[in-house]
Amino acid sequence: MSKVLKSKASLKLSPIYIALSGVFIVVNSEAKTTASLEQINVKASVEGQRKSNEVTGLGKVVKNTQDINKQQVLNIRDLTRYDPGISVTEQGRGATSGYSIRGVDRNRVALLVDGLPQIQSYKSQSVQANSGAINEIEYENIRTIELSKGASSAEYGNGALGGAVGFLTKNAKDVLKEGQTWGINSKTAYATKNSQITQSLNFAGKVGGFEGLVQYTHRQGKETQIHPDAYNVMQRYYRVVPAPLDFNRNQTDNWFILKEACQGGIKGACEPRPRSYKAQHVIESINPKDYTGEGRIVPNPMEYKSGSWFVKTGYQFTPEHSVNLVFENTQQHYDIQDMTYPKYATVEWSKGKINVNRVLGYQMSGRSGVYRDDPLQSLGMPSIYWTRSLYLDEHHKKRRIGTGYQYANQDRKGVFDRINLNVDQQNIQVITKAHNLQCSPYPTFDKHCTVGPHTPDSEARFERNTYKEVHKQVHLSFEKDLEIAKSLHLLGLSLNYGNVRSSHKRDDYQEHYTFYRDRAELPANFGYIADSENRPYTDWDGRKAGTYADPQVFQARYPTKRGIRNYCDQSGLAKDVTDCSAHTIKGTHYGIALRDNIFFGEKVDLGIGLRYDQHSYRSDDTWTSVGKFSNFSWNTGLAVRPLESIELSYRISSGFRNPSFDEMFGRRIRGAQDSKYWQQDHLKSKFKSEKSLNQEIGLAFAGNLGALEVSYFRNQYKDLIAEAKQKVFDGKHGFYNLQDIQLSGVNVLAKLNWSELWNKLPSGLYSNFAYNQISPKQTRVQSGYAFIENPFLDTIQPARYVASLGYDAPDEKWGVNGIFTYSQAKNAKEVLATRTYLDGSELEIAATNKRTTQWYIYDLIGYYQLGKHFTLRAGVYNLTNSKYSTWEAVRQSSRTAINPTTRSYNSYVAPGRNYVFTLEAKF
Repeated sequence: MSKVLKSKASLKLSPIYIALSGVFIVVNSEAKTTASLEQINVKASVEGQRKSNEVTGLGKVVKNTQDINKQQVLNIRDLTRYDPGISVTEQGRGATSGYSIRGVDRNRVALLVDGLPQIQSYKSQSVQANSGAINEIEYENIRTIELSKGASSAEYGNGALGGAVGFLTKNAKDVLKEGQTWGINSKTAYATKNSQITQSLNFAGKVGGFEGLVQYTHRQGKETQIHPDAYNVMQRYYRVVPAPLDFNRNQTDNWFILKEACQGGIKGACEPRPRSYKAQHVIESINPKDYTGEGRIVPNPMEYKSGSWFVKTGYQFTPEHSVNLVFENTQQHYDIQDMTYPKYATVEWSKGKINVNRVLGYQMSGRSGVYRDDPLQSLGMPSIYWTRSLYLDEHHKKRRIGTGYQYANQDRKGVFDRINLNVDQQNIQVITKAHNLQCSPYPTFDKHCTVGPHTPDSEARFERNTYKEVHKQVHLSFEKDLEIAKSLHLLGLSLNYGNVRSSHKRDDYQEHYTFYRDRAELPANFGYIADSENRPYTDWDGRKAGTYADPQVFQARYPTKRGIRNYCDQSGLAKDVTDCSAHTIKGTHYGIALRDNIFFGEKVDLGIGLRYDQHSYRSDDTWTSVGKFSNFSWNTGLAVRPLESIELSYRISSGFRNPSFDEMFGRRIRGAQDSKYWQQDHLKSKFKSEKSLNQEIGLAFAGNLGALEVSYFRNQYKDLIAEAKQKVFDGKHGFYNLQDIQLSGVNVLAKLNWSELWNKLPSGLYSNFAYNQISPKQTRVQSGYAFIENPFLDTIQPARYVASLGYDAPDEKWGVNGIFTYSQAKNAKEVLATRTYLDGSELEIAATNKRTTQWYIYDLIGYYQLGKHFTLRAGVYNLTNSKYSTWEAVRQSSRTAINPTTRSYNSYVAPGRNYVFTLEAKF
């Protein structure tokens, strides 16, 4: 093997390559390098470096297990808190809908685990049980994460329009220490902000050619708390109650008794009651934790738990040939009580005034002033005696099984140096159920209350949506390291074949109610059940009024019964929210990708990547849009080092996204039926793939003092899919390729070794700095469409700075890091858009009327090794207990959110000072 090939095969890296290949964030002692401008040889795997997939590393953030542990990453929100330019898209009900990168989010940022696409964010056209969530990854199963900013389809395929997040799962060698044949690791963590307990336990072993890893991770927690100052208020609300009872015993038409409660109607056997005819509204005050309604400040109560089994085994037949098996079973539950839903009988507001008609409505739909135990029972239908509540259950399930074959040519003389074959099947489903209940006595809550004879005049409504994706995929890759004319080529060829089955089904869509007389009990010529015939009480003694001395006697007219009103249409004829037939889309995918990373000595690196993907979709639902999508994507990178400590780099890449499954399903109108008339009005879209182009240029410096990289990027998005209506006669309302976006920005990464600045400072003292800022340049929407606006850019994270000062002891026994995060205010122009109407008029509208101001916080994290086997980690977040709101949280109020909320600004406040404690044990 030649000298050039040897140097690259063992990763002969310059200091600037090492400095710029690591992650420029908070804790990065694993990326420490020898402070020298000379070439050094480092034997390491290319995996887990910013330049793993392309030669510039521009737009890449890479994290490994050590980074996850040091930064105490316990959920998706923790993963990117110190990575400006990458944010999490909140789903609004405890879960998330993916990431936001370079001005786009959700299904426009690809998520893959070991090359397998994860479930799409599917927004069903639902009454209440709408999810839009993704399955969140169990981070304890992961060894490496690459976050790629900018178009990345040449590397990640469909969906990598604005970027991608690629996860690689652990192997046994990630647990075993050098020289070990078996190992046990335990990780126990507790976070105060959401009372979450995490416990992960794994076992790995190696015997002969066999190795295996078994891991189980359990998490349990509650909703994330907001800053305690937000609780220092009393909240008021209007509630409908019975008007004061008239206890004047001289009234001649006001008094009654119930026969069943008074020894068969014996007058004098019980105290007469005044009737409750009228309703009124009152103003009541309550603490924020118990308040229910749209003005709620405190987060909705949530019970969260997850469990994940992960198994990976392998067997090495010879030094060249090995096989492996992988199995994962992960379940996540987010059970929420939506307390923005008022538990009391409320009134409507009309320009700040009470709607009196609503109050009268409770009187007119009541029980003529008669009640069993409480005057509340006499008003409303269902009765205002019962607490109103809304519970939302979000359950995610993921199961994956796969096998793989690996070939590694030891002498590199064959046609290929490395071959990998992987065959996987992955099943993911998201189940969302809404329980809208009114069957527990006011003011108590009971998620398990039922409607029946014991709860007269009660009501319960249910709805459940199940969204599933089944992916089957075969991936075959070939790699070859080849020297040609004093240049080294790292060649790669990959072939993909897969199919996907996406299905959405609504069921359990029904209402439970009480009634007192069945139609079947009436004479055949009766006609219909008059409201008076379905009343629970009858005038037993035939009188129309009663005095205190001689009260009117009522008795239960009929037994209370439970009725079930099923809204589901299983026939397939309904094409609106009542359609409970399964909607299935089947897809087939073929892909081929070529990569050549070329190294011309130590001065110039050139990377070229080409990829072709073909996706075909079909459905047995004639209303669903299908089609074939063929896409070429590419990536080219160039890195030039005129001096060993200076690097100029340029990257250009493309991306694409096929329409999502909910966009293919299309817009369905309430009341729509599978008929010729409705089909004429329904849009069966002929989609194009969305396209993107990313360009970046960077300048980097590295030396004994540290490293600095400054990059400028431009991103263009074309033919983004949006909902609109054609401006023509009989124009159809639905999804079209309509919107374009152009934006640009700056990204800065830096690392400073303080001991090189002044030799009296200890070695191991360092600082990191990161900055990202994005500016919209142009947004456009195609003409000829109405009820459409140019794109809102609430997806853009405000400019953010992250700076840190840390220290790692030379023996890595202990370390500490202080992090400062500063965010600029959200630009108000980015949440404004111009909406076009059928008559050509335009109106400026806002995605939300809420903004964020600038804010900054301090965090302090550290670790200490307790002997040989234990490491204690701790973190104090928001050290100064500042009160602030991130844009990611406030964005939940946007009209573009999956489940928009209209709560008060204080409800989006971030947690106050909070703590995380972690104990790791390794044997």
